[in-house]
Amino acid sequence: MPPTGARHPVLLVRTPYGRDTVPGPGLHLDVERLVAAGYAVAVQDVRGTGESEGEFRVFTGEAEDGHDAVHWAATQPWSDGNVGMFGDSYLGLTQLLAAQERPEGLRAIAPSLTPGSYRDIVYEGEVVTIGKILTVCALTFGLDELRRRIRSGTAEPVAEAEYLAGLGFPDRFPQRIRELAGRLPLSDQPLINDLVPSYAAWMEHPDPGAAVWRGGTFDYTAIEVPALVSTGWHDFFRDASVRHFQRLGGSSRLVVGPWTHISHGREIFGRDYGPSASQEAIDWTGLHLAWFDHWLRGSPLEGPAVRYFVMGADEWRGSERWPVAARRVPYHLGQGGALSTTPSHGTWEFAADPGDPVPTLGGAVMDFTGFGPLDQRPLDGRTDVLRFASAPLAGDVEVTGRAELVVCLSTTAPTADVTGKLVDVYPDGRAELLTDAVTRAVGGEVVVDLGWISTVFRAGHRIRVDVAGSNFPKYARNPDKGLTTIHSPSYVMLPIRS
Repeated sequence: MPPTGARHPVLLVRTPYGRDTVPGPGLHLDVERLVAAGYAVAVQDVRGTGESEGEFRVFTGEAEDGHDAVHWAATQPWSDGNVGMFGDSYLGLTQLLAAQERPEGLRAIAPSLTPGSYRDIVYEGEVVTIGKILTVCALTFGLDELRRRIRSGTAEPVAEAEYLAGLGFPDRFPQRIRELAGRLPLSDQPLINDLVPSYAAWMEHPDPGAAVWRGGTFDYTAIEVPALVSTGWHDFFRDASVRHFQRLGGSSRLVVGPWTHISHGREIFGRDYGPSASQEAIDWTGLHLAWFDHWLRGSPLEGPAVRYFVMGADEWRGSERWPVAARRVPYHLGQGGALSTTPSHGTWEFAADPGDPVPTLGGAVMDFTGFGPLDQRPLDGRTDVLRFASAPLAGDVEVTGRAELVVCLSTTAPTADVTGKLVDVYPDGRAELLTDAVTRAVGGEVVVDLGWISTVFRAGHRIRVDVAGSNFPKYARNPDKGLTTIHSPSYVMLPIRS
């Protein structure tokens, strides 16, 4: 709290990642600066985590508990009754759920990098995002639960060292996650199941209508407070965050940078987006202070409703709406690996072998050894990846909006996974990953939603689309082995801005 004895507006954070470290996971604002600006900052362990009692269950109870936490913050003798909430990832989820309960005193929220539903945390395109889920369960939920047991005396202190050793932490952890992701059935995870009972239920009930997912969505119609929504182009909750902004509407705002879920600087594994790209460069804490000063104190609020970073051009742009105007142009998959706006005829095949899946290389992943816009050339030798590239561009081509890969598919297997990657190929051969996605299908016309993007393919570069049947361990392997055939007309639909 500020040192004065006056009443203060309160900024509330509800976290499952432990409040003993500030800043910590999900807390990317300068708390000391918030306090110096006259705010009281309250950080609460959500039910069943950290030092809070009860049982931790994702989504369940967060709306009611969030309502009560806001009420508490608004009615303390040092509070002036005005409350805002902020934080990343699960911390954003707790804000939206609290807001839909309309607690008295809540004036504004700032959810960042936030999932769109309970099931969105686990599944994408009907495929388990196994690498991310295992990492989160192992290093956050599982480790926190083990430490709680050690504190309560129901587990020995040596159990933590044994657990981390079983995970290969730290040196072999990425390899160990890959090993665990390869176990079948997916629910068979002895290291995790006891500590995170929900994990097995997630794997065993893929049906969106299953009871395990019940109540795991947001009621946007009940949310009346404005939201400052933020995400990154390489974040696995990018599309969900944009959807939050679009459905909340009104006075809400959106910020999208060239960031991942865990990295918010100017550089990601050798790709430097320039001096203006980082959260530090745009004064992340100051941006949030302006937001809360407006809604909790009545100060003016300047700037556009949407602020987005254009990769390739490596610059920020502003808009009063999203999406911005663009022409949707199909780039057709063609003979000889061509990609062009001219329709083509042909068929292309790749083998889908769960025993030898295409390895994940960058993208929106929870892999600390490599994420984001990684060079795809190490995969060049694989024959189970189809690559379609344009001719070198005569001029710059800006792609800003939602991209889709549409393929006509047949398969010899009961089901087939189709992964798509949008790639920027530099004149020197670097093949930079921009966005990727997956969907599971049985045949016919299949749409792989590549999601929201803003980038400029520079003159001399080539636009490329990679199509395959796996991307492991980002996505769980499809156990069906077979031959997948892509037929024309198949294309990638790109939103082109002149």
